[in-house]
Amino acid sequence: MRRPCLHLCKRRAGAVYEIGGKCLAFLGLIALALTTSAAVAQKPPSKVWKVGILWHAANLQGEMVMYQPFADGMRELGYVEGLNVSFEHTFVDEKYERFPANAQELLDRKVDIIMASVPDAAKAASKLTKTVPIVFATSGDPVKIGLVESIRRPGSNVTGFSLFYPELTAKHLEMLREIVPSMSRVAVLWNPANQDHPDTLNRAEQAATVLGITVIPVSAKGPDEFPTAFTEMRKSNVQGLVVLGDAMLRVNRASIVALAAQAGLPAIYAARDYADSGGLISYGACIPCNFRRTAAYIDKVLKGAKPGDLPVQQPVTFEMVVNRKTATALGLPLPPTLLARADEVIE
Repeated sequence: MRRPCLHLCKRRAGAVYEIGGKCLAFLGLIALALTTSAAVAQKPPSKVWKVGILWHAANLQGEMVMYQPFADGMRELGYVEGLNVSFEHTFVDEKYERFPANAQELLDRKVDIIMASVPDAAKAASKLTKTVPIVFATSGDPVKIGLVESIRRPGSNVTGFSLFYPELTAKHLEMLREIVPSMSRVAVLWNPANQDHPDTLNRAEQAATVLGITVIPVSAKGPDEFPTAFTEMRKSNVQGLVVLGDAMLRVNRASIVALAAQAGLPAIYAARDYADSGGLISYGACIPCNFRRTAAYIDKVLKGAKPGDLPVQQPVTFEMVVNRKTATALGLPLPPTLLARADEVIE
């Protein structure tokens, strides 16, 4: 058998060899390719960021309407769970006194950043760390409750997104009067644990005076107090109900909507998921939108931005949802002008 002949070819840019009459061009390039492949094989995987999340509900299913927009926002920015990000969830089941322990649990897990679903969660975390960044997805007035130093320059390691819109309750009263022109007494359901609510009540009473409406404040710290609250409303002969924006009230919206229906009260709410749950009408900032926007701030911080330099963002998207089915059950004809302004009408 004739063996392939190995001899030196003409030298050009470098050594080129011929085996069996065929040249192997630029062995140096082959060597470089082999070296590069070995380097890629040995390259460590990219960092997996740990994003700790302090939820106020009992489980992720209860927070899915907020979590899904956030996860979608993160994915659009290139963060894929299991590939380059890990979401570390904790839940307090409305027991806000557990936030400090849950925040410490996240810090023990060495998370890179904490996302707080409610301001109480952010406050608890901020008392435990001044180095791990904290981004809150919802808040009333963050300066008033001590979360940040100012809206434009939050300072420290905390920033986020606010739902604060002082004129909202006045608009709620106007819309109820539009639905029931003869309305003169309106209950306002509020949570004494919410630091923003006393000021909101004052604003509501000022707006009600202009409209010739009497406001009846009715408080509830938890769902076990709802029946008593609605009994008080009936005794006060109110003709309508405004439910203030609050995480505890929103999580228990099904109970509130059912009790309002039993009492025959036209009610207006600050979040659209009340209307989805059978509430008459909702008007307020888009809360899921806030969670989606939170992803952008988390991305900025993970890329090196300081939370204290990122201004607290105000709500930019508001939506009105009307439940015509509930209006029919209450025997209320809805004004065409109101329906024309609605972003969605549930039939």
